[in-house]
Amino acid sequence: MIENYRFEAFLEDLYRKEPCTVLPNAMWKTKDKIHSLQCSDIYVDGEILELKGWDADWLYIFWNKTRKAGQSFQNLIRQSSFMIIHNDYCEQLDTNEFSLVKPYFRIKHDNKNISPYILSNEFYIREAYVEKEYSDISNFIGECYKDLHPSAETVKGWTTHKVFDSNLWIWIMDKCKDIPVALGIAEFDSSISEGSLEWIQVLPEYHGRGLGKALVVELLSRLKGRADFTTVSGEVDNETNPERLYRSCGFTGNDVWWLLRK
Repeated sequence: MIENYRFEAFLEDLYRKEPCTVLPNAMWKTKDKIHSLQCSDIYVDGEILELKGWDADWLYIFWNKTRKAGQSFQNLIRQSSFMIIHNDYCEQLDTNEFSLVKPYFRIKHDNKNISPYILSNEFYIREAYVEKEYSDISNFIGECYKDLHPSAETVKGWTTHKVFDSNLWIWIMDKCKDIPVALGIAEFDSSISEGSLEWIQVLPEYHGRGLGKALVVELLSRLKGRADFTTVSGEVDNETNPERLYRSCGFTGNDVWWLLRK
């Protein structure tokens, strides 16, 4: 356990400098797993050279200064059934041995230069009444995806995370119909001052009306002054092209992570 505390400190130090290059997801999600992982580090002359975190099936964490997929990396690849690795390492692999090869972008916002955006007067923003709307949120997400529908209990579970902030769960409402037409959920990790965008959904029939951008800008504005940076990730090949939306709101970076399964 002592070694894992040291490992976590090293990981956090690197993450603060280059969050999207070091991990495929918000730092808090990985920190919650560290206690159950085998972790190792190489630290020489005051410099972190390599970090690895894995279990019997998953390779969760791999970072090294050289960005080379050397022997240490190859050993982990051979023993792991699942992994999510940065493009720098994936480019050095023969991915033909994997049954699933799926890319995800990961980009960040500096929470300083937030582009203004005016929501059409047909709509208004309100905070979710989270404890009363678990089912509404669950069903709304289900309407926005063909193959994803988290249960109300799952949604309730999100509110137990230490990064939960009810101020960062918002609806965009249609004034005339008085119904929710877009949903935004963000999280805030006060331990490292990181914001993360988790859910940005707009009903299909309301696409193209600027509601996604309104959600992102509103959440960034609510995080400004609290978060040093905000991260977001998503499927590279998603037909709705969420990356284009986030970049139009000021997110930057070129990091791609690959989910691989044998």
